[in-house]
Amino acid sequence: MEPVHGPGSAGSHGVSPRRPSPAVYRRRRRLAAAVLALLIVALLVAGVVMVIGLFSANDGDPAAAGAVATTAAPPAAPSAADGASAEPPPSASEPEPTAADEASEPECDPAEIAVEARTDAPAYPPGQEPVLSLVVRNESETACAVNVGTSQMEFVVADPADRIFSSTDCQQAPQDLERVLEPGAEEVATLEWARTRTTPGCASVEPVPEGGTFVLTTRLGGLTSGTTSFMLDG
Repeated sequence: MEPVHGPGSAGSHGVSPRRPSPAVYRRRRRLAAAVLALLIVALLVAGVVMVIGLFSANDGDPAAAGAVATTAAPPAAPSAADGASAEPPPSASEPEPTAADEASEPECDPAEIAVEARTDAPAYPPGQEPVLSLVVRNESETACAVNVGTSQMEFVVADPADRIFSSTDCQQAPQDLERVLEPGAEEVATLEWARTRTTPGCASVEPVPEGGTFVLTTRLGGLTSGTTSFMLDG
């Protein structure tokens, strides 16, 4: 019995489906390209509308719009893991030492401070005024503070028989002055003596010293120098 082929069955005499022609393919590609172009245009239009809306929301204030664009979190503080130092940056420059800084040094031991009397010449012709010097020297091995103010110093001139002059007899407003002396350093105070005679309390006295040999002694606080001799020509 021969097999029966019902409707829709493919037999040896069935017709094969037809494939689209090349012209149809070309039309389909052109249609797809046109649709893609329309989508791109639509996306661009949407982006422009969003940008306009952003500026409109800020009422056209460029500062507000810029704040949105430029705001950033502050940089994180450096941590030990970053290898950064926690010390603050050094200042551009360091302050100069003050009198308070100098006073912070320990007071000098009087036993290690030398006081010396000097003159600028061994002899002086008539009319030339001697320049007297009081020298303070630190003979210790460490820096220390010493009061070298006029409140502590005295210049005394004498001849073999009389006290002739003292810088404290007519002194006004004596002052303290702290100085830090490095080991071996000297501080020098000078006084130009006008060849006058003085008495305690600055009372008037005569006569002016005549020529001869005189000795200078200096004192700083409780420390007194040895004597230095010089000559005055009459």
